[in-house]
Amino acid sequence: MITLLRARTEFWETWIVIPTIMLLLVGVLTVYSATAMAGGGGIGMAVRHLLSILIGLAAAAILASVQPRALEDLSPLLYVLSVFLLVVVLFAGNVSGGAGRWLVVGPIRFQPSEPAKIATILFLAHYLSGKRCDLRRFVSLAGALLIVGVPMLLVLKEPDLGTALGFVALGAGMLIWAGLSWVTLFVFVAPLVTALLSRWIYVCVPFLAMAVLLLRWRRIPWVFIGIFAVLQIAIAFETPRLWNSLEPYQRTRLSTFVDPEREPAGAGYQVIQSKIAIGSGGVTGRGYGRGSQKALAFLPRQHTDFIYSVIGEEWGFVGSVLTLLLFGVLLLRSLALARIVRSRFGGLVAVGMISVLFYHVAVNIAMTVGMAPVTGLPLPFISFGGSFMVSTLAGMGLLLGVIARRRER
Repeated sequence: MITLLRARTEFWETWIVIPTIMLLLVGVLTVYSATAMAGGGGIGMAVRHLLSILIGLAAAAILASVQPRALEDLSPLLYVLSVFLLVVVLFAGNVSGGAGRWLVVGPIRFQPSEPAKIATILFLAHYLSGKRCDLRRFVSLAGALLIVGVPMLLVLKEPDLGTALGFVALGAGMLIWAGLSWVTLFVFVAPLVTALLSRWIYVCVPFLAMAVLLLRWRRIPWVFIGIFAVLQIAIAFETPRLWNSLEPYQRTRLSTFVDPEREPAGAGYQVIQSKIAIGSGGVTGRGYGRGSQKALAFLPRQHTDFIYSVIGEEWGFVGSVLTLLLFGVLLLRSLALARIVRSRFGGLVAVGMISVLFYHVAVNIAMTVGMAPVTGLPLPFISFGGSFMVSTLAGMGLLLGVIARRRER
């Protein structure tokens, strides 16, 4: 009997499990409010949401029970399979909203990009925990970047910019945890900063000068600094062409992010209505099921990408902050426990999952308040979405399994 009780409580980590359960409850209530209670809609979506949660919990239980060593051994196969599915979706994917992101197998419809994130975390953790991997060597670093880059580029090709950047987030978190120097990280981030600043030459030039001085201060050889500077200049000149190569909806989203009022009836409509919904909630909100923006269908994608706006409108500032606190407790506790995982593979897996969760929470909430472009990223545990919900809960099972065995090497 004692052994049975221990088996049941092995994966119970109060400050991770309780916030997760509460966030799932918030999600169920909000999806029901945003669909069944909005304009007299049916309960079909709420039922599908509950079904996704049940499937996700089953996947979490399975992954939590698998030994990390077995997952490490399977990681190359899982990674290859996930890349294969990402290639298949480019040629045989179901097109929705101008993007081919879905595979349909009989009654099952799923996004291969979601399980691909878990497979990438496992394989990258396997690679970085290898004895021969030394991120101070270019070959080792190039191998890690290749592992992240292949699925990222395939997802970007779909096109799905928001999810593709999720691979960057998990890769950055795991590489830093594995010992990547801040100078090296700066070298990889600098091209993105240069691209963003390329429109303003009076800002771009000082940034490039600062970058050169920083590298020289770190005693980087002049030859490398010269190559770095040439690449940065090339990126500054090539950015306009790359901008034109983006899909029209991606350019519109980025332009609208800078000034949503430019298209109040077009691309900026989502952000404007989201701000109105959150602002109208006040301190305590309008009350459960009483959101006018939601009920009158002013708020788009209210049960998926913009579900945080429904929380803000119905539960106000108090509900919004409590939701953020639940995410904060979950992420901080997970990170604290990841620091004491003795297995290098396990620690890297935990950090990879934490990085993905943080990325989705930060970008989704920033998007709803107009602080980030509209990327189409759902909010973990809360937004409606089968593939994302199942993958997120499966990842939580993986995280809890690693933490439960934190004393094992």
